[in-house]
Amino acid sequence: MKLPNFTSINEEWFYSRFTALITFAAIAGYFFTLAKQRNELSAITRNVLIGFGCCTLFLWLLPDNSHSASITMSLIHMPLLLISLLALAFMNRAWRSSPARLLFIRYLGELAIYTVLILIGGMILTAVTFALFQLIELSIESWYLEYVVVFGMVASPVVGTYLYDYVLNRESKLASILSNVFSPLFFITISGYLLATLLQGKSPFSDRDFLIVFNGLLLVIWGLTVFSISGMATSMRSHLSDWMNVCLVSVTLVVNSIALSAILFRWAEYGLTVNRIVVTGANLLIFIHLILILVSYVQYIRHKNTTEQLEQTVATYLPAYSLWSIFVVTLLPLLFSFA
Repeated sequence: MKLPNFTSINEEWFYSRFTALITFAAIAGYFFTLAKQRNELSAITRNVLIGFGCCTLFLWLLPDNSHSASITMSLIHMPLLLISLLALAFMNRAWRSSPARLLFIRYLGELAIYTVLILIGGMILTAVTFALFQLIELSIESWYLEYVVVFGMVASPVVGTYLYDYVLNRESKLASILSNVFSPLFFITISGYLLATLLQGKSPFSDRDFLIVFNGLLLVIWGLTVFSISGMATSMRSHLSDWMNVCLVSVTLVVNSIALSAILFRWAEYGLTVNRIVVTGANLLIFIHLILILVSYVQYIRHKNTTEQLEQTVATYLPAYSLWSIFVVTLLPLLFSFA
């Protein structure tokens, strides 16, 4: 993390490209160590190492052009590709298994929660440390921020992984519980927004901010739904929460249909751009996945489907996101000549 301090490498260039890589590689290193202790190292482990090596080389050779939309999109999607590599490190030989994929999804949710809690604790510790040293008139802020805070931020996901994997034995359900709590709140919010938009007469076809907000919303709803389904086998379920998820996915699909129509309108009006290709592709990916989830969920509620089949609907589609990230990260910049 401190490589720019000892070389002539530009800090902004280095951290914007390699922070996510270093973080995910550190977490993958934890699972590699675990696999070695259990004598479970496999060809998957070797392939993941090769994958991280290829990502490092690609980021190093990628042209430095902050005005290039294709390069910007490549860097934005790189964490998704790294998550795919982390998933392989987590699942190892069971990477084809739907339960293993859903366990990884649950792990990501738990990791996000624990990492945030650890960072909040770190912020409190930092404030107390500064206050104590100021009492004896010692200024350690610059040194502390440069060396302790930086390494602490990178280490926090690894510590969160250790808590989930070893201390809690992969049995924590916080992500699933929170998704069930927030699902009705998001449903009320989205329904209210749609009604208000109709009453106000706002058009999404001419408002670029509308598309940006709803792309973010689509990701949030996808996450809530997937986390909720991934925790179905390990938590007590109520019929009401299932119907709430169905309603939430349904209203989100309505919103996404409007957003896709607006995107296609902008294609016809303003032409082809890198950003529109990426936004359209991502929207279609999630849109199709949510439709499949909705159909399977309704069948599950009507007792024409099992929990395992619903989970399989979620899990079998996940590689599509990995393939999309590979396309955006590696091929899109080449297709547009890094423009």
